[in-house]
Amino acid sequence: MHTRISQHVLHGSLAAMCLAVGAMSTVTARPAFAATLVQEVTTVVSGTVLDARSKQPVVGASVSIVGTRLGAITGNNGKYRIALVPTGAQVIFVRQLGYTPQRRAADLTNTPVTIDFTMELSATSLDHVIVTATAGGELRRSLGNAVATINADDAIAKSSAQSVTSLIGARAPGVIIGATTGRLGAGPSIQIRGRSSIGLDNSPLIFIDGVRVNNATGTGPVGVAGRLGGQASSVAGRLNDVSPEDIESIEIIKGPAAATIYGTEAANGVIQITTKRGIASARPQFSVSVEQGTIAFRDPAGRVPTNYAKDSSGTVVAWNGIRSESDRGTPVYTTGHTRKYIGSLSGGREGLSYYVSTNYQNDLGVEPNNSLRQAGFRVNLNAQPGSSVDFATSLSYQAVAAHLGADVGLSPLLGAVLGHSLLFPKARGFFPNFSPDIPQTLIDNAQNVFRFLGSTSITHRPTTWFTQRLTVGVDETGDDSRAIEHFTSKPEFVALMGAVGAAGSIGQTLRHNRVISSDYSATARKGLTSSLTTATSVGGQYYRTEDKSNFLGGTGFPGVGVETVNAAANPASSSQAEILNTTLGVYAQEVVSWKDRLYVTGAVRVDNNSAFGDQLKWVTYPKVSLSWVTSQESFWHTNDVVNSLRLRSAYGQSGRQPVAFSALRTFSPTQGPGGTNAVTPASIGNSGLKPERGSELELGFESRLFDRLDLNFTYFNKRTTDVIINQPTAPSTGFYVATPANLGRVDNHGVELLASLQVVARRNFAWDIVGNIATNKDVIKDLGGIGGTVLNSGQSNVVGGPIGGLYSRRIVSADRNTATGGAMNLLCDGGNGKPGVDCATAPFVFIGTPTPALTGSVANTFTMFNKLRLYMLVDFKRGYRVFNADDFNRCQGAAGANLCRTGFYPLDYDPVYLAEHTPGAAGRKTLDQLYEDGSFAKLREVSLNYLLPAKLLGGYQSASITVAGRDLLTWTKYSGIDPEVNAFNVASSSGTLSQAVTPPLTRFIVTFNLKF
Repeated sequence: MHTRISQHVLHGSLAAMCLAVGAMSTVTARPAFAATLVQEVTTVVSGTVLDARSKQPVVGASVSIVGTRLGAITGNNGKYRIALVPTGAQVIFVRQLGYTPQRRAADLTNTPVTIDFTMELSATSLDHVIVTATAGGELRRSLGNAVATINADDAIAKSSAQSVTSLIGARAPGVIIGATTGRLGAGPSIQIRGRSSIGLDNSPLIFIDGVRVNNATGTGPVGVAGRLGGQASSVAGRLNDVSPEDIESIEIIKGPAAATIYGTEAANGVIQITTKRGIASARPQFSVSVEQGTIAFRDPAGRVPTNYAKDSSGTVVAWNGIRSESDRGTPVYTTGHTRKYIGSLSGGREGLSYYVSTNYQNDLGVEPNNSLRQAGFRVNLNAQPGSSVDFATSLSYQAVAAHLGADVGLSPLLGAVLGHSLLFPKARGFFPNFSPDIPQTLIDNAQNVFRFLGSTSITHRPTTWFTQRLTVGVDETGDDSRAIEHFTSKPEFVALMGAVGAAGSIGQTLRHNRVISSDYSATARKGLTSSLTTATSVGGQYYRTEDKSNFLGGTGFPGVGVETVNAAANPASSSQAEILNTTLGVYAQEVVSWKDRLYVTGAVRVDNNSAFGDQLKWVTYPKVSLSWVTSQESFWHTNDVVNSLRLRSAYGQSGRQPVAFSALRTFSPTQGPGGTNAVTPASIGNSGLKPERGSELELGFESRLFDRLDLNFTYFNKRTTDVIINQPTAPSTGFYVATPANLGRVDNHGVELLASLQVVARRNFAWDIVGNIATNKDVIKDLGGIGGTVLNSGQSNVVGGPIGGLYSRRIVSADRNTATGGAMNLLCDGGNGKPGVDCATAPFVFIGTPTPALTGSVANTFTMFNKLRLYMLVDFKRGYRVFNADDFNRCQGAAGANLCRTGFYPLDYDPVYLAEHTPGAAGRKTLDQLYEDGSFAKLREVSLNYLLPAKLLGGYQSASITVAGRDLLTWTKYSGIDPEVNAFNVASSSGTLSQAVTPPLTRFIVTFNLKF
């Protein structure tokens, strides 16, 4: 017999406070209670949760006793155990993402009982609760819009994902991860359903545990003007500060139809991250994970181009900088090392649960000046001081120390792309006469970040039909970024760099970002009849973002190790900026349900934002949606083909606020006559400036076929109006900065499909396939008469074309010069079906878009004997073009000579190809063939996981070993280093753009997980 003391008066606040500041020793202690002690008979409930088809363990399923705080999480063997369960009539509830939840009623006695579950796989479970702005969330079955859900534990177990963006990548249709560089510490951009704004950010909002957070990209050090060491160094992103192992689930809310009640700033979608919470159980659960692995630049000599030049005798000499350094015994790239250690503790008692974790990561990159160290701590605490009140708090602290290395600028990669042993013999052939050890030794682009994220949520249920919730939180980020070129006195370095370059420099950027969130919501649910129910929700949010930055720097240090701003002999111009933005919004929503299978939702959101013009006080966003679980209707006949079907549709609006201060008339400080203080006109402002407004129609369905295939299909059509475009300002006003105005319109449309198939489901072998595919097309419909004329090769915004469409003069024919073997008599596309014309007068024609038109992925999982799992993920992007800036610079002679093979073996190439890959193409603005097809497919993830047999575990709950590889192989026709990192870069007709970017690095990781 088991006994439990019922808890009438709560005195555990001191213990809760200790938990919140990280005193892990207190979390296993039972809260102190006083008052009357009543003995209550309890028992133990245990069992196993299995997949209904394969009979394999369901890992990470949540098993709870309904109406209590008691519960447990299944281990790798699918087993659970819940102690101190009150006897009598109880309901045991089990849920897991991707499965249909189950309830089991039991009349418990004082004898321990075993209750096993078999769960049906369902990628689109209708009873899954989606986190929304409304109190208590909403069932998936009631939503008229698509929401993608990612089970973080399952994804990490298969992929050994090192960051949140790698956790999201390729797992949700329509979500595009745009890599800026493969260097450690870099943060890629995220786009949902492509681009819809011409001049504003296209990134989604990020929420963690209900609190809006800093999701900045492109942060990092900025070098001193005139110094190249810090070029392209601002590549960090804040989303990857979050430890993936702390995440329970990620929900991606796509587009205005889904994000109406999030209001202004939500037109690009919303990503909701929910971190792990403890579950009350008999004993704490410890989890330890250790990762070790390697990091490598896969086949650098084969991917970095080989250059050509003639020696004094006229012999053509081929040179590959990466290969020559390896042959010399001083390789440019070495094998890096990744190490990560994670520990967590979770558990609790009825009325109190906790989750505490810590993590440490120490990665060394493929170059000595690229590394990443992260350390973090998290405490999540849930308390139930009464039957009608839930209290939840989440506190985390993360410290990041990143040495971001270098691309472009003075990087060894650029040196190899534009170098040759005959051009730069003193630097072993590397451009611009700097051997690789100079940048790798002397350039340090560093970023140190300290980040605190705290949130508190109180949920109150005064009656069975009314729930209200208040969530407040703050995200504080401090950033010290430094672009340093170290002082050196080494004679061999000074001889190449010169005295000024060898003296070093520093550019220091200090940033502080604070995001404050306050969110209240209330929902009243009422059954009007036995079939008709309503849910009325109201709420309001207040968000305030404060961003402060200061830049200072200088050049010329006095000696080694003295590298502060004050020590620089020549101070650089300093700057200071402060941006404040505030949003206040309220919403109301009504959901009417008929027999829990037909749902009609109407909502309206009203917002004000500090960036709006004075003439606009409030903006309104409406929403309406319909969800119909058709297969639960009485007329639906059970069949073996279509097992379930839900139809859905939604229409909604949301916005994107203007850039801060763009509506205001501004002046810039300057020095007046005699050194006096003065100001000069900057922007004339626009008092009528409004937010961009996105309106979207969504249609879709979710279905299960043949009892093994789940389909989730969506069609969307989005229209963005009041697009902000900068219009020229009349010089007579005295202001010379262009004025932002609501002039444009952009349309987007596409389809998204997510499919999950159980190919084989047997006790000792299972094969599952999960795939997704998405299309997207954006078209500019109106520019308000501003611009639209293409004057150069590269990106341009033209009515009828995509955002940032690619245009160039296109060579359609050329003859071969019999004397030189080169191209002559060039003719270019005349446009609109006209015959070829002289290239000097030819129009610029559309050649493609920089945004992928088709994205998707396919993942296969093979499970054998319930112990061994093999996982493979391939993702792809198609239908876009990438400018090969490396070939552009090599062939146009940016380093002083044509280095491309076309210049030395012209007879091996077609004359049209020669015309664009030899000097002269930049002047003619005929670059169409340098905009190559960027389509690719990547073997993104492969892993092999082995669950250790129970007889080897001793007293431990479970243990597993995973061997994983990431970014292993690329299939593409693109001839550059990698199409993925170049996808958002374009050409410069002057030929000054240098594009040498580190590709995604290959990782091999071994992970050991232990739970006890």
